[in-house]
Amino acid sequence: MHKNAQEHQINHSGRNLLRAKRWQGYLWGIASPFICTLIDWPLRHVLGPASILMTYLLGVFLVASSYGRGASIVASFLSAPVFAFYFAHPIFSFAISDLENIIGLAVMIVVANVTSNFLESLQLQAEIAKQRERRANSLYRLSQALADAPDPLAVATIAVNHIHENFGALSVVVFPNKEGQFHYPQETPLTHSLRGANLQVALHIYQQQTTRLWAYPDMYYLLERSPTLQGVLVIRPTAGHDLSNPEEVTFFDTFRSLIAQTLERLRLTEQANNAKLQAETESLRNALLSAISHDLRTPLTHIIGASTVLVESPADFSAAEKLDFNKVILDEALHMSELTSKILDMARLTTGGIVLHREWNALEEIIGSALNRQEKNLGERQVRVYLPDDVPLLWIDAVLIEQVLTNLIENILKYTPAGSPMDISAEHLAGFLSITVSDYGQGIPEGMEEKVFAKFYRLEAESLQSGVGLGLTLCRAIIEAHGGTICADHIAGKGASLVIMLPVHEPPPLSWHEAMEA
Repeated sequence: MHKNAQEHQINHSGRNLLRAKRWQGYLWGIASPFICTLIDWPLRHVLGPASILMTYLLGVFLVASSYGRGASIVASFLSAPVFAFYFAHPIFSFAISDLENIIGLAVMIVVANVTSNFLESLQLQAEIAKQRERRANSLYRLSQALADAPDPLAVATIAVNHIHENFGALSVVVFPNKEGQFHYPQETPLTHSLRGANLQVALHIYQQQTTRLWAYPDMYYLLERSPTLQGVLVIRPTAGHDLSNPEEVTFFDTFRSLIAQTLERLRLTEQANNAKLQAETESLRNALLSAISHDLRTPLTHIIGASTVLVESPADFSAAEKLDFNKVILDEALHMSELTSKILDMARLTTGGIVLHREWNALEEIIGSALNRQEKNLGERQVRVYLPDDVPLLWIDAVLIEQVLTNLIENILKYTPAGSPMDISAEHLAGFLSITVSDYGQGIPEGMEEKVFAKFYRLEAESLQSGVGLGLTLCRAIIEAHGGTICADHIAGKGASLVIMLPVHEPPPLSWHEAMEA
């Protein structure tokens, strides 16, 4: 209420100023001929009647340029008797005996009025141009603000602010909920947000698809963008802002169209994102089912075959042969457990379910532990480790980093010729420790350096290699959780090269006792 009273007072003051300026213009229109007379009177013996008339014409022009047509007409018609009284023979008489002066006065009045009309037309056109420029700038600012709106609530906030700025009106944008009922936003309302709108009226025009409806003291506008309805815009015009003016109506309709267009864009974007998410989910599900159906079917077949032989014909096999069958069952069960663990780890990592247990660890110990885990699979394969003397301690989760190195070693064992060597090296860079694991196989095909980190992607066909294609995906998730990066490359003279970049932290200072023990 206080804000409405303040706006009414401002509008009332504006009208008073316009009225005062109009009366000021008429006073100048009356005073202008006498001012010109005071200027011309001392020069009446030097200047001729034509020059004196030009002085009066200049006064009319100046009044017209400052106060408009009405004041200039007063000045032009008053200039004629003043000139006749003071400068036309006989002077000090309104009678004019000289035909030249009569014609000059008539020409002055006509020129003064034509000039005033022309000047007023130019001022009107200039004002219209300024108004159009202001409206274009307002529409541009609105479109820029709406382009950054992330959701319908932000659109509603922007709409309320810009409508108040350009139309001086209180407004609110209301949306239907899932049940089709309208409600006010739950957030704290803005100072110029409209409260108390009739939501039943909003529901009525929404259901009836009425473009606009006047329900005193508010106007209800349907926000629609064919073929969908977005919501309802309710505004309450204030005194001095009349939306019945055709130009104002067109301007406001453009405002409303931009708001509805943005709401439609957000709706379509949400639909596209949902469709994309659904497609990606379906693709991942199919890839997961394909990988699991192949990589679990093979070990299950082996387990079932070995178990069936042991159960149905135990007497036909020696103790050594039975032990071999049990080893097959154990190896395939371990393989299935490993596949299941990778899938579960990937799910936890992608949903933020794994918490890093960081401690200060030495890289050489982690590399040694990973190589020990793969000792059976490595066999006689040569592993060359190059670690400089300045390798710092790492603030990491040792178990997860060891899992990364284990996965990289497993990939080398799968995709490189038996007996080919592998290299593990490290380099201390500015703020990072670079760890490189490289092999001497065929390498990664050009253009596939990023794709190998995608979920369920494998370079080899299903029939050649086992696995679900999550090893490198897990590696990247773990390294990124540590604030690092991992990328694939092809080194000339070698095969594939996986480069890990881990951030180096400042280790805590050791006490004298700890230093002596170290």
